Amino acid sequence: MDKHELLESLKGGLIVSCQIEKHAPCWHEDMVELMARSAIWGGACGLRLNGIDNIKKIRGITELPIIGLVKVFSDETEIFMTPTMKEVAEVIEAGADIVAVDGTDRMIQGRRGYDLIPEIKKTFPDTVIFADVRDEEDALASLALGADIVAPTFYRFKKDAKSSDLADWEMFAKMCACCKDKGKVMMEGKVWTPDDAIRAFHYGAHSVVIGSAITRPHLIMRRFYDHVNGYPEKRSLFY
Repeated sequence: MDKHELLESLKGGLIVSCQIEKHAPCWHEDMVELMARSAIWGGACGLRLNGIDNIKKIRGITELPIIGLVKVFSDETEIFMTPTMKEVAEVIEAGADIVAVDGTDRMIQGRRGYDLIPEIKKTFPDTVIFADVRDEEDALASLALGADIVAPTFYRFKKDAKSSDLADWEMFAKMCACCKDKGKVMMEGKVWTPDDAIRAFHYGAHSVVIGSAITRPHLIMRRFYDHVNGYPEKRSLFY
């Protein structure tokens, strides 16, 4: 599929983010594959995967579009999502149709996160670029630089974020309104229920990405615990 066909295949659909950290209590070497197979069985139109080995493995079992990324953490920068062209190239070589990168103005190696987008566009012109952003300002900047898709994945990392547990629907509605003629807006981050997904489409989402609400039973349990017990302790933004 070319870019247009790929994006159209995702329209109105649900993408499942199949990710698990090795420190998670339910981690198993086959967990990502099992989550992916379950998502495909359930009707997912695409998958979002972290890690080269996972992308390669899942590419071997499905032709559904794959959003690929690599998380690289460093004490020198807040940016960890596919941070350099090295990781971008690895993700594409592994078989991802779409590469997810940081689409914020946070700094890394003397540049802003979204400054990587034009380089990707130049080097890999046929690859769809998915920019993970915090708000409509990041989204507009990323689209102007050549991103095909934006989503408020990093909303919780804003210093004035309203919540680290719930989506900012007012901000998302504004993002859809101001970006609708410039690129595709997807909803990602804190989509907990089918009603949340329906709400995202109502505001103008091209697609909706669902992760923890489906794939991470320990976080589902923790969310129940937090709600029942009144959020007894602050949770990490990383999970």
